[in-house]
Amino acid sequence: MKNLIIVRYGEIALKGKNRKTFENKLIENIKRALERKGVVAKVRSTQGRLIVDAPHEFAEIVRRVPGVVSVSPAWKMAYEEIPEFLSTHLRNMNPASFKIDARRINKAFHKTSQQINEEIGAFVVQHFGWKVNLNQPELVIGIEMIEGQAYVFFETKKGVGGLPSSIQGRLILLMSVGIDSPVAGFLMLKRGVSLTVLHFDQGHADLAGRIVDVLNQYSSEPIELIVVNHREYFQPYITELERMGKREWTCVICKTLMLKKAEEIAKERSALGIVTGDSLGQVASQTLENLFLESSVVKMPIYRPLIGMDKDETVKIAREIGTFELFTKAARHSCPFRPFSVVTRGSTYGLNKILEHFKSKSLWQG
Repeated sequence: MKNLIIVRYGEIALKGKNRKTFENKLIENIKRALERKGVVAKVRSTQGRLIVDAPHEFAEIVRRVPGVVSVSPAWKMAYEEIPEFLSTHLRNMNPASFKIDARRINKAFHKTSQQINEEIGAFVVQHFGWKVNLNQPELVIGIEMIEGQAYVFFETKKGVGGLPSSIQGRLILLMSVGIDSPVAGFLMLKRGVSLTVLHFDQGHADLAGRIVDVLNQYSSEPIELIVVNHREYFQPYITELERMGKREWTCVICKTLMLKKAEEIAKERSALGIVTGDSLGQVASQTLENLFLESSVVKMPIYRPLIGMDKDETVKIAREIGTFELFTKAARHSCPFRPFSVVTRGSTYGLNKILEHFKSKSLWQG
């Protein structure tokens, strides 16, 4: 008998002629994730499953790899060895109920899934006297027949799903140390992108680094973090807004400047767009009108994976991926440039007047 990890994927199976490319990338990413923990593991593809030759305790790492739908720490054995294995492995358990969940991954094995369920279930009842419950069992004994061998397991851990990271292009993530933007980054990682993170620092650069460390658990390659000093970068523009009597435009202008900086870095890194944590209507810079204005200043796509989510949905994902706890530990500092009142429905005319003024002061190009 051997300890292994069964990996299941979903969307990759629908890729037709490109399936092998996606599958190979997922295998590569799993190996990389394990290597970062000092584990060199063989990973092979067979009959719609990936089999990872690694100890069970590393299933938690494997399940975080984008593209993985679920994992099960399993034992590989001949079908005839299952009763003896269960006799030993289950002897210290006493569940209120159980069921056998058997699957033939292909139809080559001579027994049907139902026959396996009945045979192994009857053995457990006879040997332990446990009650069968097919609807809500306390213990599920999983059996998958793969290449004529039985893989037995007792838990299935949910993966993040999606596609293998780094199989698409690169994007620049505008990331604060709040709840939203790290979640936006995670959602794009699980759609197959590579990320470079741009952070405008207000004294939280160390925390931004820790958030990137969390996101790295879901990335096949180390995520670069670029830090720009918030006050130094924005102060000249805020000074000009004060001179113009346009301080209410501060939030829109700051977001516009962030996008311009992200575009500049995107060109340097050959990235194909920008990711933000914008959620429609959540703050002043995220009204429909202001999002339209902010988007107009850059000439590349802006991806907003949270645009239709409410805060509860975003918080749920942040808790699941491990960034919410970092947010709650952060010391709160309000933006030093935030005005008393803000523009919530900016106009193209108003923005253009401000940008023309910035051009006259050599603060704006484009």
